[in-house]
Amino acid sequence: MTFRARTVLMVTALLVGAVLASTAVLTWTSREALLTEAEIQGGLLARLLALSARFADEVTSEVEGAIGQQMIVEATIAAHLVALAEAAGVPPQRINAHLRDIARDTVLSELWITDEKGHAYLRNQPDVDFTFSPDPKKQPQAHIFWALLTGQRRAVVEEARQREVDTQIFKYAGVAGVDKPRIVQVGYNAQFLEHLRDKIGLHRLVEDLVAGRNVIAMRVVDRTIVTLVYSAVPGQPMAPELSEDDKVQLRGVISDGQTRSYLDGAVLKIMAPITSERGDRTIAATVVHLPAERFLEAIRRNLRLSALVAAGVLAVGLVASVIMARRVTGPVGSLTDAATALENHTFEPGALSEVMQRTDELGHLARVFNRMALEVYAREQRLRQEVQQLRIEIDEAKKVRQVAEITETDYFQDLRQRAQGLRARFEGSSGTT
Repeated sequence: MTFRARTVLMVTALLVGAVLASTAVLTWTSREALLTEAEIQGGLLARLLALSARFADEVTSEVEGAIGQQMIVEATIAAHLVALAEAAGVPPQRINAHLRDIARDTVLSELWITDEKGHAYLRNQPDVDFTFSPDPKKQPQAHIFWALLTGQRRAVVEEARQREVDTQIFKYAGVAGVDKPRIVQVGYNAQFLEHLRDKIGLHRLVEDLVAGRNVIAMRVVDRTIVTLVYSAVPGQPMAPELSEDDKVQLRGVISDGQTRSYLDGAVLKIMAPITSERGDRTIAATVVHLPAERFLEAIRRNLRLSALVAAGVLAVGLVASVIMARRVTGPVGSLTDAATALENHTFEPGALSEVMQRTDELGHLARVFNRMALEVYAREQRLRQEVQQLRIEIDEAKKVRQVAEITETDYFQDLRQRAQGLRARFEGSSGTT
């Protein structure tokens, strides 16, 4: 693999690693940010529901308490009027007729006024003959009014509950007589209280919140994880019962009084405590199910966008790495070719002129290499001349040595003597002629 290919591969690998790491970090960060934002909003909604649940319960309780106080006023007025009527000699039949008129013309449902033995001889219900008893087993609802007859209490207000004579829910209040020991009791049909709870109570609040379809389901449980109120969007695959994981989380919420949330598939579950009025203990908890598909889709959208950006960065980075590799490895290749040419004794002095014009380290290296190459080239030329001269001298010396070797042989000396003899005879014969 060439240096350029290795450079491109290394830069691309580093770029891919950096882009993937950045994409992963950004995706995880955006997911956590969206999840945190959803949890914050869901937590606010759950706490709002908790406060609203407490407020709804307090409102109905306060309204019932205010009605009870008003009933005491009505019973006290009735006690005084009955005392005045009897003191004036008005017969019971006429008093009962007035009581029936009062019940007919007002929202007051019943009036019961007894004698010293607890028998309600004055009443607006002529068909019901009722006598109060102190026995709680015999009269679970009415027995508490016996204390008015004995003088132990001056007024009694009872919470709305089912009465003994039928299954209707009534609220009663009574006072002691002003002229003699007696019970003066007034009663309201508690249907209006149920209507009030339906209008401003927790059930209505939960149903209205779920009806907006921004919330999948809502639930209110007591300290023992018993569901008090539950409502879900129709058609949602939601189990009406709490799962074991939900129960464990709710026990933790009730125990430590802190809001908790976790992602369950495509549903974000948020649980918030409902505290007492003084805030010193947790009396219940709310569970809010929010659709997580919206922020999951936002995460997927961010992921797709990150992938597109990463692909663009990789493409640009790949082109940039090729250009950079060419810019870096091009001069290196020229230096390599020059070194090869210098090794093969084919180096041209102007081969690195383009690289030598660079102002960076590669340009400095090219200039140094070119200077060294020129010095090597000049040194080689001198060495060649010296070798050529030495070769000539060696050839001449060799010739001299070879001639000496020939002339010093016995054969050459013999030939030489013969030649001298022949020359002498030839010269002698020439002179004689």
